[in-house]
Amino acid sequence: MKKFLVVSCCFLFVVALLPVTTFAADEKGAALLEERCSVCHPSARPKSKQKTPEQWESTVKRMMGKGARLTEEEKDVLVEYLSKTYKP
Repeated sequence: MKKFLVVSCCFLFVVALLPVTTFAADEKGAALLEERCSVCHPSARPKSKQKTPEQWESTVKRMMGKGARLTEEEKDVLVEYLSKTYKP
């Protein structure tokens, strides 16, 4: 019984953290969009687009080729945010 209670508590703890992790990733993606993308153009520009994840990946890679300063991890976070928020 005690083992079941411990396992149940651990499960509930992990499940409770999932939305927080997603929210944090969304928040970081939004911050990257504002901080890094708006250096060259208004943030309204990408916000007006609706693209698939593959199209956002291509766009972000192209922008990195033009000088956008993003690490690979930041690129992944940004692409995930854009894909989830500005999809067709």
